[in-house]
Amino acid sequence: MDRFDFYHLYLPPLGRRWRYLMEPLNPMSFFDRFRKKKTQKASKGEHATRHCFVLCKTVEPQSLSNAASIVSDVFGSEYSVECDEKNLVTVSRGEEVIGFLAHMPIAIPGGEAEENADGNFLWPEGREEAAKHRSHVIVTNIGAGEQSPIQSAIAVSRLALVALKLFDGLGVYWGSANVCNSRAIFEDLCEGMSEEHVPVPIWIRFQLVRASGDGVGIYTLGMRQFDLMDIEVDRCNLDVSDLFEFVSNIAHYLIQSGPVIADGNTVGGTEEERIKVHHRPSMIDKTKKVYKIVFEG
Repeated sequence: MDRFDFYHLYLPPLGRRWRYLMEPLNPMSFFDRFRKKKTQKASKGEHATRHCFVLCKTVEPQSLSNAASIVSDVFGSEYSVECDEKNLVTVSRGEEVIGFLAHMPIAIPGGEAEENADGNFLWPEGREEAAKHRSHVIVTNIGAGEQSPIQSAIAVSRLALVALKLFDGLGVYWGSANVCNSRAIFEDLCEGMSEEHVPVPIWIRFQLVRASGDGVGIYTLGMRQFDLMDIEVDRCNLDVSDLFEFVSNIAHYLIQSGPVIADGNTVGGTEEERIKVHHRPSMIDKTKKVYKIVFEG
């Protein structure tokens, strides 16, 4: 980001523009049992992503004989892989285990993947496509406890890239944000991924909602992975692609910089634009505070 001062955040555009509009989704998650249990007092990085789920086309995978070359392509030549007869894949670097890919010969129960693909403007046909999965891979990052939330999310993403190629996946369900993306979008946004260039739309759900009149709003899900409040706009008159770009830009900045936007600070797409941000109750959960971006007029 080019500029940040105590009261105002200037956000130059990131360059990606999307033009779909959808109704809000009531999020739910079946796989909470795979996430770290909540403790009395949250520690830094407690909610960092440790798992995601890759949707697969067939009940049984094809040969895993190309696992070593896939891991080398995604992680580098210093990484190795082991596959057992139960389709459990272990990715290591030297003696250190990086993560596991556990193939489950059933679809994700309860239609959860389909529900969280529905309404995702990056995957307009997501519900129908996600419903075609017949098995899934549980992707687990072993080193999450020693990593920052960004590092952990990157590690999970890279393991998911391996699973997509190895098990011929059709999409990725990122449970920490209640969002399911297509393989094409996931692979595209992971290209060039680093701690400086994070693939925000596959880690965070951006849910556009219809507001009164011709207005549009948006809310995010999943910022908690980075120990941050979610972001919301109740109503504005922006084009939906401009709104998404604006809010994703703010999310990107917060993920990299931490909770630096105080109640009453302003943000803007130009150095002159001043849009107030308040810490207020969420439109979807009044018990939760969010960054509420308030567009005047």
